Amino acid sequence: MTAMIREPLTDPARLNRVGDPDRPGMRRGRRLFKWLLGSDPHPTPGQMASIRQAMLAGDPLADAVVAMYHRLPAGQGRKLLDQALEQGLHTFDDPPEELTALFHQIDHEPIWLDRAQLRLACEVSHRVGLAGELVLRNLSLMGGYLAAAAAKPLAFTGELDRMANRRLVETGKFWIDVTTPGGLERDRDGFKSAVRVRLMHAQVRAMLLKSDKWDPAWGHPLNQWDSMATILEFSVIFLSGLRSLGFLFSKREREAVVHLWRYVGYLMGVDERLLPACEADAMRALYQVIATIGESDEDSRRLGEALARASLQDSGDGWLAKRLGRLEYTLRAGYTRYVLGDDAGDKLGLPRTATKYVWPAQIPLRLGAELVRKSVPSVNRSLIRLGERARREQFPKRVQRLKADTSFTPVNKLAR
Repeated sequence: MTAMIREPLTDPARLNRVGDPDRPGMRRGRRLFKWLLGSDPHPTPGQMASIRQAMLAGDPLADAVVAMYHRLPAGQGRKLLDQALEQGLHTFDDPPEELTALFHQIDHEPIWLDRAQLRLACEVSHRVGLAGELVLRNLSLMGGYLAAAAAKPLAFTGELDRMANRRLVETGKFWIDVTTPGGLERDRDGFKSAVRVRLMHAQVRAMLLKSDKWDPAWGHPLNQWDSMATILEFSVIFLSGLRSLGFLFSKREREAVVHLWRYVGYLMGVDERLLPACEADAMRALYQVIATIGESDEDSRRLGEALARASLQDSGDGWLAKRLGRLEYTLRAGYTRYVLGDDAGDKLGLPRTATKYVWPAQIPLRLGAELVRKSVPSVNRSLIRLGERARREQFPKRVQRLKADTSFTPVNKLAR
């Protein structure tokens, strides 16, 4: 028997996931962001109403395509999507209305899109090498688990250890695709991966709404506010994590990274009214995400522990490999505690470790290297090439080792 879709929440006042932006713990952060921005980023009553509404909103265009999937024989909907992505809507005699509406949006190139900024953002992403993976995994993804309601879609997939590795591989492929120079051109992998991830999210959203596990008081699953916050994880949070290691970025480079992820967010169905247009917008949005974040819970801890254990599972066989895996696990946990603090580390179930002091200790060396890089253009170009080669070589090995799926196909069952 088909499960009944639970009635979606329409009254923002009934949301139980919204943190109080005026809580005492926000005072220091408010002062810091006010100093960084030169203005007060604290959400106004009108902005709080907009935030709550965004927590109740899905992605109508992608959701309609998924509803179309359910009306067709199994697998047929995905085939139609792939045809539209790979060959274009013009190859259909009579394309479904849902696909036409979706591709009308994604094939419309925004007037604000700057391809030169996309290229610069890709160079920045390459230049930082494997440090970028550290930050994405142990700050961006790990920090996202602190918001219990936003993390529920992942928690409900079950088999968290296996799913942690799958998410790392899927996120890695997605990131590589969209940060490859030219990757966001219409016929390239970055563009296609962004759209496929968007449809995967819509499929997960539909599964959750049909299940009896989703509490409407958490808002809409994979809603607009959480989706915008995910864009921040790849842009200003990514840059902040790298700067905490001693990396230096010019204003032009930081704006380019925000611009690239603004376009990725557009392709992934994030409301343009929510997408930051510049670094200052992104930092203001980040403050508001932090100010309204809800409480962590047991699922936050389970997800954090599973993501941390991925280092142990991926270490390979043999005594030395396992010892190195354990060292990596400890160092990564230390980095998370360094950037997010011990309170967050405890909520995520991470071990308390002195390795958190390793990361700030290397800042003087990194700063010295960065000053050399900025002074010698050939060094900068070499680092871009080395970083691109490192991720091109390392990622396929990880996929093969884990026998991972990189097709962005949602898990077809929910746990618990």
